[in-house]
Amino acid sequence: MTQRLIYLLQSFALLTFGSVFIWFYVQDRIGKYLTSAGTFQIQALVAGMVICMIGVFLAITSSQKASCSHDHDHDHDHDHDHDHDHHTHGSTSLGGNALNLLIVIVPVLYSAIYTPDAYSKSWVQKNSSYWSKGVIGKTPEAFNLKKNDSPSNETTPPEGAKSKNSDSVAEAAGWGPYTIEDLKQQVDQNDDGEFIMDVISIFYTGGDDEVQQVVKGLPVETIGQAMPETMRNEDGNRIRVFRLMMNCCIADARPVSIPVEFTGSVPSYKEMGWYKISGVMDYENWDEFTIPVLKATEMLPTAEPAESAFGQRQ
Repeated sequence: MTQRLIYLLQSFALLTFGSVFIWFYVQDRIGKYLTSAGTFQIQALVAGMVICMIGVFLAITSSQKASCSHDHDHDHDHDHDHDHDHHTHGSTSLGGNALNLLIVIVPVLYSAIYTPDAYSKSWVQKNSSYWSKGVIGKTPEAFNLKKNDSPSNETTPPEGAKSKNSDSVAEAAGWGPYTIEDLKQQVDQNDDGEFIMDVISIFYTGGDDEVQQVVKGLPVETIGQAMPETMRNEDGNRIRVFRLMMNCCIADARPVSIPVEFTGSVPSYKEMGWYKISGVMDYENWDEFTIPVLKATEMLPTAEPAESAFGQRQ
């Protein structure tokens, strides 16, 4: 019976691990750790189902395995001593296996149930040292508002364009100066006429002068997590709002942020809380960098966006 209980404990461990895989798939929690949907989610589901099937099979066959593993070939004169030793050894083995099971299962269940599927405040603070810097390098395509300078357009100038006049070619092909109409085609507006822009796209506007000329002074609505502003905040009327961006998965995630300035004192807020902020866009020169600053007119608590925990476009 003791040996069967050991098999049942092993079966329970397998069922627990398999159920965690399936639970993460059903609740779409895996998506919070990846940039996009793919085959990994299906692989996790299949792995969970296979592990659970093995656990069920082990539980069903536990009585057979236990009886087969019992040694019946022993001397009659030593039956009493052998049974006593077997019982003592079995109890010790059962207790050891149960303890090992708890050591493995309890942390897994606790982590699966209570993990916030997000980085902590301390991690964000440790990785915010570069927040005084602006855009370095090329803007990622997903967050580039200036779509009309793509290489694909450059290779297909419109018929009748004058190749001897680069300005005419650019204008005819739609590569001319970035305009408010370009922005309207790429960014939605809310009922109040505010442009709905994610924090990361706002940040990358600091790397393009043409885009800045259009965006500066426009009403904007954005959503992000709030943190205290620790740089260039002499008046104490600024906070930081950030979003996490990752290229592949959670391992390469980094927080991208912009300063948010209020006309008076900063309203009360919860650090790492999610907020919808409306305001007017402005830009400041910080050393050699251009930093976007949102001059806030309203900040309201909001729910975490479904697919934007790591900076994915809404």
